Amino acid sequence: MFFEWSKRIWFGPRALRLFLFTAIFLFFSGSLYFLGLAITKKQLQQWTFVETESALAAYLKLNNHFRTVPIIHGHLPVVLDFVRIVKGDEQLLITGAEQFDVSRLVDLSPHTTGSWVDLLEPGKEGDWTLVSIALEGGGAAQGGRNVAQTDHAVYGVVLTAAKWVLLCAVLFSFLLAVGGVYLLELPLRKLEQSLTAARGGDCLKGGEGGVLLAPLLHILEQLFYQNRSLIHEMQSSLDNVAHDLRTPMTRLRAIAEYALQSDVDSPEPYREALSDCLEESERVVSMLGVMMSVAEAEAGTMRLELQRVNVLDAVNDVVALYQYVAEEAGVTIDCEGDETLFIEGDATRLSQVWANLLDNAIKYSKESGKVRVSVVLKVGNVCVSFADNGIGISETEIDRIWERLYRGDRSRTKQGLGLGLNYVKAVVEAHHGRVVVESTILEGSQFDVYLPLKREITDQRGVV
Repeated sequence: MFFEWSKRIWFGPRALRLFLFTAIFLFFSGSLYFLGLAITKKQLQQWTFVETESALAAYLKLNNHFRTVPIIHGHLPVVLDFVRIVKGDEQLLITGAEQFDVSRLVDLSPHTTGSWVDLLEPGKEGDWTLVSIALEGGGAAQGGRNVAQTDHAVYGVVLTAAKWVLLCAVLFSFLLAVGGVYLLELPLRKLEQSLTAARGGDCLKGGEGGVLLAPLLHILEQLFYQNRSLIHEMQSSLDNVAHDLRTPMTRLRAIAEYALQSDVDSPEPYREALSDCLEESERVVSMLGVMMSVAEAEAGTMRLELQRVNVLDAVNDVVALYQYVAEEAGVTIDCEGDETLFIEGDATRLSQVWANLLDNAIKYSKESGKVRVSVVLKVGNVCVSFADNGIGISETEIDRIWERLYRGDRSRTKQGLGLGLNYVKAVVEAHHGRVVVESTILEGSQFDVYLPLKREITDQRGVV
C-alpha cells in the first residue's frame, strides 16, 4: 500500500505533489499555531493563579480578626476583587468594588479554585480566577480576581496576532512547498538532460546529479554503455551475417531454382534439393544462434543458468558423444582428471565449449592422431586442456582465431562456420574465466580453459 501511494505521488501530476507538500507544511504550521496558543493560555492562567494565591495568603496574614457582617468595603490588594470568608453558616465578604453582584456567590462553593472560571457555572470558562485557602480554625477563605480586562485582553491580542501569523504560515507553506517540489525535481531534470545528451552521443554527466543521484547515475551509466555495446555488437553481427550469409543463401536459391526448372518425373532429384535446402537453412540458423549468443556474451547480457557442475563428468559426457566421430577420423581420445573438482556454471553452455574444442581437436588432428583431455587444479582454478598432434596454428593466425567468422588457411578445407572459438571465448569469459592456446605448426595445439573454483561447493563426500 505504501509503495503504491509513493508511486502515485512521485510519478503523478506535479499538482498532486504540490498539494501534498503544502498540506504537510500546513499541518506542522497549524500544530505549532495551536500548541503556541495553548502554551500562552496556560502560562497566563498559571501566572494569574499564583499571583492571586500569593495576594490572598498575604491578606489573610495581615488580617487575623474579622467581624461577621454581610458586606464590608475594605482595602484589598489590587490583585484581588473580593475575599470571601466562610465558617459554618457564617460568611464574610470583603470587596473593593462599588458594584458587585453578591448573588453570584450564593451557590458558589468556598472551596472552588481555578483559572478563568464562571462564578455561576464553575465548570465553564469565565472571567474569574478563584483561589481557596483552608483556615486554621475551620472554614475557608476564597479570593477572586476578574481577568476580563487583563488576561483575557492580553490573550485576545495574542489570538489576533496569531491569526495573522497563521495566515502568513499558509502563504509561507505554499511557497515552501513550491520550493521543495522544485528542489526535489531538480536532480531529475538534470538526469533527464544528461540522458538526452547521452542519446546524442555524449557521455553521461554523473557529477551534475550530486550525491543523491550518484548511485542511480552509476547504474544508468552501466546500462547505457552495456546497451551501446550490445547495439554495436548487434550491428557488427548483422554486418558479418549479411556478408557471410550470401554464400549459403545464394546456394539455397540456386538449389531451389534448379529443382523448379527440372522436368524429371522421378522424385529423387527433388528430395535431394529439399535435403540440401534443409541443410543450408540449418547452417544459417545455427550461425545466427551462435552469433547472437556471442554478441550477448561480449555485451555482458548473456543469461547463465548457474548450477553445481562436476567438470570431469561434464567433459566425459562430451567425450562419449564424440567417440564415434573420433573413430571415423582414426583419432584416439584420452580423458583423465580429478573427479572432485566442481564449479558453478551453466552446464549447457559449458558443454558446448567442450564440444567445440574437442570437435576442433579431432577435426584438425593427423590421421591416427591422439587427443588428450585433462581436468586438473591450477592455482585455484579448474584447468580443462584439449591437446592434439594435428596441423597446428601459425603465429600470424594464432591471435586472430578468436575473431568472429575467421577461418585460417589450413582450416578452410574442413566444414565450419568460423564461430566456434569466438563462442568458446565469449562463454568462458562470461563465467569469469579465460582461455589460452599454444600451438606449433605440424606438431599440434593445446587449448587451456581456466574457470574459477567454487570452494564452498563440495561433492557428496565433502571433498573440494
